[in-house]
Amino acid sequence: MQTNQVSQSPSTAISSLYVAKCLGAFLVVLGHIPMGSFREWLYPLTLGAVPIFFMISGYFLYSEDERKSAQRAWRSIKKILPIFLLVTLFYWVLILPNHGNTITTWEQVLHFLIYGQLTTVHLWFLMAMLQALVVFAWLFRLRLGRFLWLFIPLIVTPLIGAKYSFLVTGGEIRELYYVFNSVCYAFPFMALGYTMKKHETRLNRAPWSWLLVGSLAFAIAERPLLISMGYGNGDGPFIGSFLFAISLVAWGITHKRAGIGSFFETIGAKYSGCIYYFHIAVATLVGAIITRVGIPSIYEDAGALIVFLGSLILAYFIIQVQDRLNIHILS
Repeated sequence: MQTNQVSQSPSTAISSLYVAKCLGAFLVVLGHIPMGSFREWLYPLTLGAVPIFFMISGYFLYSEDERKSAQRAWRSIKKILPIFLLVTLFYWVLILPNHGNTITTWEQVLHFLIYGQLTTVHLWFLMAMLQALVVFAWLFRLRLGRFLWLFIPLIVTPLIGAKYSFLVTGGEIRELYYVFNSVCYAFPFMALGYTMKKHETRLNRAPWSWLLVGSLAFAIAERPLLISMGYGNGDGPFIGSFLFAISLVAWGITHKRAGIGSFFETIGAKYSGCIYYFHIAVATLVGAIITRVGIPSIYEDAGALIVFLGSLILAYFIIQVQDRLNIHILS
């Protein structure tokens, strides 16, 4: 999704990371929409999609001059905040005809302020990023950016809090805390992306192509392995989800021209944000149409692909309209 902190010129753009964002956008859709057994096999990868976006955003925050990093963070806050508010309002209006106003308690308002979830869950990403950016901007202002790496160990918190909670509960899987928040995701993965940029020359020493293949295989094998051990239940990410995301971003950083000029690069650069924001709305419409015409099996077997393509078409029209009006809010 288009939430990087710095607008890149053609000379500084990294094609491979745009391709990674395209893949991330598809994985987000696949994580929410059915697609037969294909989704079952690749589901662990879908839980690495958001970390991909966070790491890429953190990567583009880095500058040797922390004042520039602070400026980039604040520019991104000013960009993301209206997107978050506009898309949240869109989904609130979307459910009004059938459900009316569902915001009836102060507890719901507090939940919205903490997690960014008002009428739909998937916008938690934007609130988490906003919270992390505010803290990072403050740290950059205090010239404390060198300590951002201290956030990286928080990567284990979404694992221990959900899927791997059995390690600390005596073998029982239960949700110890809600893991989809800024502390579990935005802070550690943006800090990791920032650190990757800071120590980029060291990344070239590792065989990231092989590590990416290995992490992909591990991510796919991990789920059936846990099931065979009796730990197949529980929400939250897998270890392989994170290893895959980290390896993909590191591979992209060390293979910057991969995918240059491709359709996938264009999707990642221009449309991945709108695909993320509106795929739930597209899924609602597509699901209703397919059910109405009496072929629900198509949605079960190919829903994610249909919704992704529909979201891409919608994203194209949104960007075209914004270009004509010279108003660039959603990107």
